[in-house]
Amino acid sequence: MRHNKHKTSLYVLMAAGMLHPVFFNVSHAAASAEEVQSLGTTLTPLGAIKAGNAAGTIPAWTGSKTQCPANLPAGSLAWEPFADEKPILSITAQNMAEHKDQLSLSVQSLLQSNPDYRVDIYPTHRTAIEPEWVYQYTKTNASRATLTEGGKAVKGAYGGTPFPIPQSGGEAMWNHFLAWKGSAADTVADLFVVDSNGTRSLSARIEASRVYPYYVQDGESKFDGTHWMLSRAQLKAPARRVGEATVGVFPMDYQNQLFGSWQYMPGQRRVRKLPNVQFDTPNFFVSGVANFDEAYGFFGSPEQYDWKLVGRKEMYIPYNTNKMLKAGPDAAIGPHFIKPEFVRWELHRVWQVEGKLKDGVRNSVASRTLYLDEDTWNVVLSDLWDTQNKHWRGGIVYSSISCDLPGVIPLPFQNIDFQQKAFVLGEWSDQYQSREPRPRSYYSPEALVQGAQR
Repeated sequence: MRHNKHKTSLYVLMAAGMLHPVFFNVSHAAASAEEVQSLGTTLTPLGAIKAGNAAGTIPAWTGSKTQCPANLPAGSLAWEPFADEKPILSITAQNMAEHKDQLSLSVQSLLQSNPDYRVDIYPTHRTAIEPEWVYQYTKTNASRATLTEGGKAVKGAYGGTPFPIPQSGGEAMWNHFLAWKGSAADTVADLFVVDSNGTRSLSARIEASRVYPYYVQDGESKFDGTHWMLSRAQLKAPARRVGEATVGVFPMDYQNQLFGSWQYMPGQRRVRKLPNVQFDTPNFFVSGVANFDEAYGFFGSPEQYDWKLVGRKEMYIPYNTNKMLKAGPDAAIGPHFIKPEFVRWELHRVWQVEGKLKDGVRNSVASRTLYLDEDTWNVVLSDLWDTQNKHWRGGIVYSSISCDLPGVIPLPFQNIDFQQKAFVLGEWSDQYQSREPRPRSYYSPEALVQGAQR
């Protein structure tokens, strides 16, 4: 177990908002006892700075649950938090330069290329909370979790954020992969593609069942290392794809554990293992307009990149965006961007992580900068560069409050191709129905055939 007075002093300053940004290089050791004690005191239980900022534009985190409508149906995300509030600032191409340090490069590109686009800033509300048992697991993880296999695996973690006091970009990325989304949930989600002409098409409607074995309370003794989601998804639209179904298995150890996806094709009446549903493989759910590793801000194994933890900074990010889901896709999705009047942006602290492609590794994205919400560890913004070092693509995640979990859900997500002038919107759903986890057998390749034939 490490103990370093210099590192501890850095965290004291960081928690007080006096060090900005902080640079850390690779470290794979667990946190010291002194650092662990900062969780729940100067830091939130998941490792965010508990205090507000000096300007008063970011409030302190209190851990209190947001007041949700009394008559809200179970699982519904379709409501408007803080409905009486008005924007305190609108950022356009004309005043963007004054705020560029708080905007991702991709958001700046949207502003520059679309005269009618704007970013409406609202008062900040730190609504991210988790159950108390998640906080307790997180504290335990802080003193025992380690990265192994060159960053491809995590050992000694369960039930909470693995590295609430991260020392490397790799640790921050695993915090993203293992962010709280509940123990299990059912959704019906739409995926859209909007082309350069502004024409929107439904590329997939997916009825999905998700289970997160890593987040089953008191389930550590039965945990088999399949961490994030076993997803059994059936396509309900468009008509040409109805009946297709997939299962995905994503482990804590990409070096030594089974992982991958299987697909049932109704025309062939058989299940096949998909060759590579990660990295820069074009995502067939969105007609190949984005790659699989662009989903959710970043998706799949982190192994292709060297990850650098740059530090914390304050940025404008979509947050508490349930109003957009309440409005529905027909109202909210415009021909070239999500309509500004439906998107709530707030000032939050984020962790900046930079990924550089390793020597000898092939990926169409040579480097990427990701911004992780410090209160949830979800990637919320991304900027991607191609092999010619040109800003090529970007991502925006529209986080919404789930009253049932409780928690903040990082859906839907948007991937933008600035060269094609097209974008996709993934997993648009106004429902996130929490449930008891189904058995593992439900998510097997064999079960795909049974489910598809019902």
